[in-house]
Amino acid sequence: MISLHKNQVKFNSNIIISHTGGRLSSDSGLVLVKEVMDTFKFSDLAKSLLDIKDNRAYYTHDNLAILEQLIMQLIAGYSADSSANLLRQDPVFQMVLGRKQLASQSSIS
Repeated sequence: MISLHKNQVKFNSNIIISHTGGRLSSDSGLVLVKEVMDTFKFSDLAKSLLDIKDNRAYYTHDNLAILEQLIMQLIAGYSADSSANLLRQDPVFQMVLGRKQLASQSSIS
């Protein structure tokens, strides 16, 4: 039988799991979700299949980044867009989405 602690995630080999405190999150299950999304090449599929008409002149987050963040929020049980402001500081969300700065509620809405 294979235990999770004996495996290493493929999207980030620098992940260290410990119980020493520090920046904590209750959303660590998203690490497995990210692993599945990467296995199915979600980002590549979304880029090739979605055509979003967007005429924004100034933006920080592209539509794919916002889509991935929203999907992660919904999977984690955060159904309201307003949760994005709180989750911007969550270390697991930052890690699985690969960005230090995540989209705010106004960007998602």
